[in-house]
Amino acid sequence: MNAQLYDEKATRLRLGSIGRTKFYELISPGTSEGTNEPELRSVKIGKRRFVPERAICEYIERLEREAGTRSGSAA
Repeated sequence: MNAQLYDEKATRLRLGSIGRTKFYELISPGTSEGTNEPELRSVKIGKRRFVPERAICEYIERLEREAGTRSGSAA
């Protein structure tokens, strides 16, 4: 398995150059609807925070599903 961890800046770039505030909102607990889980999973190594590549892919897939659900219900 060739897992990769992305730091804050690399994660923000992977997500379309989102801002720092939005990044920290996504990794904060309680941002996912109805749960105490963050929308974007992250890990901490020492003082640094990283986001696994898999977490980024899952987040993007969730956004695509939600967009498909919304566009499908608008028809």
